[in-house]
Amino acid sequence: MKWLNRSVGTALRHTFAVLVSLVLLSGIVAAVESQRHGAALDRLVEYNVPLRLNNFKLRSTMGDATRGLRNYLLFEQPKTTYLQARNSYQPFLDALVTQADQSEERRLVGDLERKVVDWFSYASQAERLRPGDPEVPEYAEGSRVRYEAILRAGDALETHLGRRTEALYEESMRERLWGLAGVVVFALAAVVLALLVAVRTYRALVPPLGAMGETLRRLTAGEHETRVPDVGGPTEIRQLGSAINLLAEESDRLRRAERERARLAEVAYETAARIRQTLDADAVVREAASLLGARLPADQVFIQLVRDGTIGPAELEWAGGRLVDQGTALLPVPSEQAERLYLQGAASSGSTLDPPSYVPETAVRALRLLGDRQYLFVPFGAGGQLLGTILLTRDNSRGPWQTEEIEAVKSVGTDLGRGLDQARLYGRERELVEELRALDAAKTDFMSTVSHELRSPLTSIAGYLEILRDEDAGDINPAQDRMLDAIERNTTRLRLLIEDLLTLSRIESGAFRTVKQRTDLCAVVEGAVTSMRPAAAKAAVELEMDCPTGSLMIDGDPNQLDRAMVNLLSNAVKFTRAGGRVEVLVTLEDGYGVVRVSDTGIGIPADEMQRLSTRFFRASNATELSIPGTGLGLSIVRSIVANHSGTFDLQSREGEGTTVTMRIQTCTAKLAAEGDGSGDGSGGAGAGAGGASGEPAEAGEGA
Repeated sequence: MKWLNRSVGTALRHTFAVLVSLVLLSGIVAAVESQRHGAALDRLVEYNVPLRLNNFKLRSTMGDATRGLRNYLLFEQPKTTYLQARNSYQPFLDALVTQADQSEERRLVGDLERKVVDWFSYASQAERLRPGDPEVPEYAEGSRVRYEAILRAGDALETHLGRRTEALYEESMRERLWGLAGVVVFALAAVVLALLVAVRTYRALVPPLGAMGETLRRLTAGEHETRVPDVGGPTEIRQLGSAINLLAEESDRLRRAERERARLAEVAYETAARIRQTLDADAVVREAASLLGARLPADQVFIQLVRDGTIGPAELEWAGGRLVDQGTALLPVPSEQAERLYLQGAASSGSTLDPPSYVPETAVRALRLLGDRQYLFVPFGAGGQLLGTILLTRDNSRGPWQTEEIEAVKSVGTDLGRGLDQARLYGRERELVEELRALDAAKTDFMSTVSHELRSPLTSIAGYLEILRDEDAGDINPAQDRMLDAIERNTTRLRLLIEDLLTLSRIESGAFRTVKQRTDLCAVVEGAVTSMRPAAAKAAVELEMDCPTGSLMIDGDPNQLDRAMVNLLSNAVKFTRAGGRVEVLVTLEDGYGVVRVSDTGIGIPADEMQRLSTRFFRASNATELSIPGTGLGLSIVRSIVANHSGTFDLQSREGEGTTVTMRIQTCTAKLAAEGDGSGDGSGGAGAGAGGASGEPAEAGEGA
């Protein structure tokens, strides 16, 4: 069976051809034997069985005819049964005559036919008699005798057919046995031949495939050096073994390449991590050059920065395993080509003596000065701006730069550009911060200086105003008195403005200190209300206060709290029209002293609520009504509340009024919180944040 060594297709075709041939031959043999056996059965079924059945039916019909005739003659019964039998016997008799195919059968059927015809001829004569005729008994007996003759003839035919049936059955069984024996013998021969072919095919296919499967299993298990041995077999098997070996070789190559990619990715990641750890531009460049030189197969690493549209000379050079103090003198080249490469996200590589054609002549001259080497040129930057280039070189024996190496250097270049840009931005930001700090300090000094300088002339004005009021310089007429009132009002406004500016200056400079002590919040509020009653009465505004607890002790600075209350009450009275009402309510809620100042004033426009935290901002309705104010009061109130670890809240509707709420923790609640280990720090921080973020009460309030 040389075809087993040719190809799997040939082997399988021949194997299946043999098997199919055996199956067909087995089928043919079985069909022939079945045909022989079926022929005997057909003779039995097609001839003997119908003959015996028709003989039985004829016999039954003749019995009915005899009984019907005798019943008519002897018992005067109707001739119905007789007539039915006479009309139906002929088809059975004709069938017997037609189906009899042997001489003995034809003889017996002919004898039976004559007796049947004789009976019906005799019956036709008896049929003419009437019951009671003297000849009736004779004819009745004659019909019986003739019927018995028919029975004997039918029995003779049945006996003959029975013997013939037995003979045909025995013949069928013999044919069946011989056919079965032939099929068994042929099947055994076919099985032997099929086993022979299967064994040869199995030996040609399975052992080589098993060897390949074992090789694949070992390769999957990590034994990457395993290869398929020369197992012979059909052509496809040998080709499959060669393909598996080639696949294993390619897998080894891919694994080596993957390891190299992973190593280069690690280099890029490590470089990026080190670059992100520093915000110094020189340190960023040093880290990039050191890692590229140490971890990549490069002999030299040059990092050049763009200065005035020119690249070079090298900002930093790595060679011989270290950073070089005085490196190779590289020719400066224009940055246009490098910028085009950077914007395309591309790099340039090749031989320094024969660079690609797109490299400009100035760059070609600079590369050739490095000698016969392989170079890799990668521009880097940030956004759309070129910041510099990375140039790596190595000996030609190491071969050209691979794609994985180029991508790794490009990744490092991306991180280098980002890190260098961030370092420069950080340096610029640091300079701006220093400038802003100096400017802020100058602003604070200016505010403090101006405030102090204004106090002296203001004090002098107030002093001379008091002298004039005392009429030390002479009598004052009503017109002059009104003028002095205007001077006094504006002097007071200017004094309050100076105090607000000084307070704001201390807050911004960090000098606004809170000296806390055990303080009665109700007493502080009552004092502020008392001081504001004259102003409220003058403005025709009703001012009411209620402190149901009588006293409410907190840990606070009474002077700052008084200032906060005066600012809030001043705003409430100032922004409430004549006939309006200002209510002050002091309550104890959940361990906090709560002060609510509600007025029926002009309120605040809803779209300006978010801007009230801005210093010097005043609501548009206050400006339109020419209500005086600076917009600093609420900023100071918020700072005072925050210093007391409290919260500040505002609710206002334009045209309806405003409600300002301050919440400051009581001494009892504070001691309980400290006893639970929560301390004052967390509450103060949270409250301070809340106070700082709470919305102010009214635009421009705190004038």
